Amino acid sequence: SSAVPSRRPWINDIFGFGADMIGGAKWLWMEQHWTHHAYTNHAAKDPDSFSAEPIMNFNDYPPNHSKRRFWHKFQGLYFLPLLSFYWLSSVFNPQVLDLQQRGAQSIGMNMENAFIVKRRKYAVALRLLYIYLNIVAPILIKGFNLVTIAQIMTMGFAESLTLASLFALSHNFENSDRDPTDSFRKTGKPVCWFKSQVETSSTYGGWLSGALTGGLNFQVEHHLFPRMSSAYYPYIAPKVREICKKHGVRYAYYPWIWQNFISTFKYMHSVGVGANWTDELQPLSGKN
Repeated sequence: SSAVPSRRPWINDIFGFGADMIGGAKWLWMEQHWTHHAYTNHAAKDPDSFSAEPIMNFNDYPPNHSKRRFWHKFQGLYFLPLLSFYWLSSVFNPQVLDLQQRGAQSIGMNMENAFIVKRRKYAVALRLLYIYLNIVAPILIKGFNLVTIAQIMTMGFAESLTLASLFALSHNFENSDRDPTDSFRKTGKPVCWFKSQVETSSTYGGWLSGALTGGLNFQVEHHLFPRMSSAYYPYIAPKVREICKKHGVRYAYYPWIWQNFISTFKYMHSVGVGANWTDELQPLSGKN
């Protein structure tokens, strides 16, 4: 799980299976999410940044980059509807069979170990149970017809938009740092991990938003303190913003979620049409 609800590891372990109860896989999520935390918004190493390619781009590639497609010019319009299919891509993801998250694997993460091997059978069993309860059982009870399929897909779309849209807000917004290793390439100076975590993430709302989203709204705080219970994020957020301001670290805060949404829509559109690429501003070239 993203947050830590208890001081007891076994309780946190149980809560982690919540991912399997919504059609995901706890261990696949851990593999992808830990890699994402280590390389947030890194165009080549953050699985979250390239997981939707080539259908849409979260990374702001140069205008003539090989990963750009003509349809990306319209992604500002279709990216949110597309996220509604997140459930389908998760439930029927064959990676559950070997628990090798391909995004993490592609950058050299070695996940072939005894821990993962022993848990493959449990991951597969949980996925089959989910498919039976949420897809097979409704069809057996109500019949294979358009109404039943529509009800199943409505559940999937609602779940997808609830999760995937909140994920998209977290790191894809105007003026987010899309090149956290820029200073290293220019000067050889090591990247400040804490600074990069702040400037690649956003926070919106406060306590109420945290209660409704399980703390997903406090992405800055979560990336700084990933093992802290999200219940504490509303209380530490003001101090985090104060410290960032003191040290000149850009902290993206939106009082309301709709403001973050608007910023994300604008970002996705500008990425799609290459609007951010001028002589002065080049997100993935180190010319920030």
